[in-house]
Amino acid sequence: RRLGTLPGLTNKIPHLKSNSTNQSTSNKKISQYRIRLEEKQKLRFHYGITERQLLNYVRVARKAKGSTGQILLQLLEMRLDNVI
Repeated sequence: RRLGTLPGLTNKIPHLKSNSTNQSTSNKKISQYRIRLEEKQKLRFHYGITERQLLNYVRVARKAKGSTGQILLQLLEMRLDNVI
């Protein structure tokens, strides 16, 4: 739930408890580290890969010409377990 919705995995809408808890969490500033960590975890869980595999894909994407993020997503989408 903390990571939010992952496209294609569910169509259920989570029920919110109350507005008082949402207000207290909205006042907190979200760090850049937390944002990057959550995005990385979304990728790992969505594509079912380990930390080491993700790092290898990032290294390949950095070496290639073009936008690193776009190339990384292309590499992840081309995996056979994702295609099937």
